[in-house]
Amino acid sequence: RDALAASPDINAASVTALRDPGRIGLHMTGVEIGDAQNGLSAPDLNVYAPLTAPTTMTVALPAQMDLRVDAVPMQITLTEGLAHATIAPTHEMAIQRAGVHAQAVAVDGVPMADALDLNIRLVHMGAAAPAGSRAAYAVGIAADGLMIGGLPDRLDVTGPIQLWLTEVPGQPMLEGRVPPPALTGLQTQGVRFVLGDMQATLVGRIQADAEGFAEGEAAFYTADARPFVDAAVQAGLIPQDAAMLMGALVKNLSETPVPSDAEAATTRKQAAAELLPQADPNLIPDLDQAVALPPAQKGQIRLPLILKDGKIRLGPVPIGPAPRLIAAP
Repeated sequence: RDALAASPDINAASVTALRDPGRIGLHMTGVEIGDAQNGLSAPDLNVYAPLTAPTTMTVALPAQMDLRVDAVPMQITLTEGLAHATIAPTHEMAIQRAGVHAQAVAVDGVPMADALDLNIRLVHMGAAAPAGSRAAYAVGIAADGLMIGGLPDRLDVTGPIQLWLTEVPGQPMLEGRVPPPALTGLQTQGVRFVLGDMQATLVGRIQADAEGFAEGEAAFYTADARPFVDAAVQAGLIPQDAAMLMGALVKNLSETPVPSDAEAATTRKQAAAELLPQADPNLIPDLDQAVALPPAQKGQIRLPLILKDGKIRLGPVPIGPAPRLIAAP
C-alpha cells in the first residue's frame, strides 16, 4: 500500500488486503495506471504472491479494461486473464520469468484471439548476442484464433523466439537509473503460422543496424506460398501493387512436383505438416549460434524476407519500411 501510494504512475480508489490464506496480496478498485496519453483503467485488480512462491507476483486481470495508446482509447475484454512475473531479489529485482494468459480477447467488441499464452524467461546472452545487448530472454508464443482484418481465416501462431535487450528489466529501470530496455535483436528457429488449411514456418534473425533499424534475413517455408501471398495482399500486409511481382516470384521459386495419385489422397494440411520444420514454443534456443536459413525441403518454397537500409523486401519485392528497434545514436 505504501509503495502504491508513493507511485506517481499508479492510483487506486481503494486498496485493501487480499483475504486469502494461501496468498499475500492486495485488492484494488478504481485503478488508473499511466497518464492520459498512455495508460490503463481497470475497475479492480487483484495483485498477489503465493505463499509457496513469494517472489512471483500475479495480477488477476478483470473481464474489462480501458487501454490508452497515444491518447487513443481501446476497450479490452477477455476471460481468464492472468499476468505474472518472477523477480530476483538478490539481482536488483531483475525479471526472471513473466507471462500472460488470456482467452476470448476482444478490442472494442471485435474478437481478436481465442486464446493467448506468452511466456518469457531470462537466459544467458550467449555468443550470438548483437552488439549493445545486456539481457536475453527466451520467449514462447502460443496464440490461437487471431483475427487479423482482411485475412480469410483465423490465424494460429506458435513457436519460440529469442530476444536480446539493451537492459535488464528491474529495479534500476523503475528508479530511472537506466532507460527502459530496447530490442537489439531477435531470432527464431521456427515459428509456425496456420491459416485454415495453409501452414508456413518462419526462421531467421534480425538485429539493429547502425541507425537502429531492423536488419537481417529470415524466410518463410511453406507448401502454400501462393495462397499465403494472396491472403497477405488481401489483408494489406503486402502492397497491392506488389501482388503481380510476388506472383512471379512464387512461380520462379516453385519446384513442387506434380503429385502422384497416391500423393493426391493425402490432404494438403497433412502434407505441409510433414514438410515444415516443427515450431515448439518450449524449444531451448542455441544462444551461441546465429540462426542460419536451411534449404527448402522437397515440396516447399522458401520465401526470403530481407531487411536492409531501413526497408523490408520479400525476395526482390519491397513491401514496406523496416521497424526501428532502438533510438538513433
